[in-house]
Amino acid sequence: MLDDGVYGLSFESCDTGDGAFFRGEGLAVLRQGLLLGSDRHGSVFRGRCSYDASCDEAIVEVRLAVPPNGVLLTGLEAGPEGALLEIAGRFPPPRPVSSMSIDIGGAPVAVELRYVGPLKRS
Repeated sequence: MLDDGVYGLSFESCDTGDGAFFRGEGLAVLRQGLLLGSDRHGSVFRGRCSYDASCDEAIVEVRLAVPPNGVLLTGLEAGPEGALLEIAGRFPPPRPVSSMSIDIGGAPVAVELRYVGPLKRS
């Protein structure tokens, strides 16, 4: 189960053409099963997180909004209209880090999830 709080994300993809690695980072906030996050290039994701107790994994389903003319680290170009992508994955709880591979726009991306800290209680 993922605790409510702030999470750091690291992304890495490999360009199969020349073997170069591309990296990116982002932040996400989880509160009561709802996720909101972004990366430093303006892509924003929103979605849900649930828990599968039988596997001890968090199920994450988000929509990634890429800004107009944005380019993902996979090389996917959003074009002048931007792009909206559906992304899903399963994470074991981060102890202290959780890693998995997801498909973004037809390309594999390694994602590392680390718990940064709790949300302030209001």
